[in-house]
Amino acid sequence: NCRGLAPDATLHIFKVFNSKQVSFTSWFLDAFNYALYRRVHVLNLSVGGPDFADLPFTRKVSEVAAHNVLIVSGIGNSGPLWGTLMNPADQPEVLGVGGIDDDARIAPFSSRGMSGWELPDGAGRLKPDIVTYGSRVSGSGIGGGCRELSGTSVACPVVAGAAVLLASALP
Repeated sequence: NCRGLAPDATLHIFKVFNSKQVSFTSWFLDAFNYALYRRVHVLNLSVGGPDFADLPFTRKVSEVAAHNVLIVSGIGNSGPLWGTLMNPADQPEVLGVGGIDDDARIAPFSSRGMSGWELPDGAGRLKPDIVTYGSRVSGSGIGGGCRELSGTSVACPVVAGAAVLLASALP
């Protein structure tokens, strides 16, 4: 009942948090390296944080994108205020995903604003780059069956799934 957008896609699931929601940069770096090794085409990152100064992380994100991997990441759930963007979705080479509600309006929770990555040399670009449904999205439940979730971390795999479908249509 919860097949998703690209049911025939091969998924590689990377555990980068422990049961207490704690993570380390090295766990992400290992996951990114393995994704490159496996020649992953689309990388869904339903994670984000204010870790702009974590240079090993941000540089690895840039490296993965330079290998023609589409990185899709949720922009954050700290809206409606401007300037609430989360990293890595804030990075220029990452497709930052925001959420819309049932009325096709930016959802109140969805972060938005101007990226600081090009400043002071550039004007900074507005993020999110793309929006999709992020309110009450049906997905697989942990114990089986379906459940509804909201947030940009839910909108993010919708965009990643659509990207995989589009890519599969190309020879």
